[in-house]
Amino acid sequence: MNTVNRDPVTRTRPRDDLGPALPPEAVLLAPAPPEAVPLRPPAGAWGLVVVAVRTTPAAGDPIRFVGDAPAPDPAHTDTAALLAGVWLPAPPPADAHDGDVVVRLHPPGNGDPDDDPAVADVEILAATHGEWTTVRRWRSVGARWPHQVALSVLVHMRFLSDAALNDAHWATLTGPIAAAMPAWFSRELGLAGESAGSAPRRAPDALAALIEAGLIEVGEQLVWGGHTATVRAGGVLHDGAAHEFAVATVTSLATSLAGYTANGWHLWHRARDHRPLSALRTELGTPQ
Repeated sequence: MNTVNRDPVTRTRPRDDLGPALPPEAVLLAPAPPEAVPLRPPAGAWGLVVVAVRTTPAAGDPIRFVGDAPAPDPAHTDTAALLAGVWLPAPPPADAHDGDVVVRLHPPGNGDPDDDPAVADVEILAATHGEWTTVRRWRSVGARWPHQVALSVLVHMRFLSDAALNDAHWATLTGPIAAAMPAWFSRELGLAGESAGSAPRRAPDALAALIEAGLIEVGEQLVWGGHTATVRAGGVLHDGAAHEFAVATVTSLATSLAGYTANGWHLWHRARDHRPLSALRTELGTPQ
């Protein structure tokens, strides 16, 4: 059996050129030297929620057609230009974390903690429709696992972010549309329950739950990395664009501003006290 002295808590800090973009507790997995890449979670950690991912040009397109160049071998080709996350102590309630993508590290094979410490089984989970679902798993991979998983993580984060954004746009539009229609027609279209001048419907995002719990107020500002966004009724964000319906979600707006695929819950802060949205979201599942 190979023996490798590897501290699972070892991490490298985000590079200076990322500035304040990533949270201080973020673990940088790429770019990082092999000895800094964990192969086991720290004691008491359940998984690493990905807060930032960007692939290299060598990774290519996630969809490949006949005649395209073969996919690169992540064992020898860097496909992750950026991969960073935050350790979670326990699986959070999936219904409030829809869209989060988590990496879990397991001992290889039968799960014996004494198995080869130089490799790990790597599992990717996503919170969708109120459940944590395994979307892919790699067996017995070494310290280059961030390059193995980067493209899959990016695809799932972008898909879930785009789906949430589309739902938010629809929720924003249904209120005014329903208010302008006869009641019987609104019922036929499934828009019943909206009155003239009502606020937009609740977007399927935990930001709406924060508003309902009194942790965030409509009209309140969020800040991150020199950017400011305003919380709108229904649980959407407005970034100052002139168009009335130029709304975004917590993650979609962070991604559009960051230049990489980002989890906005760990980036945006409540302006009045600089508390991160991730901490406020945790309060939703904490008994009072």
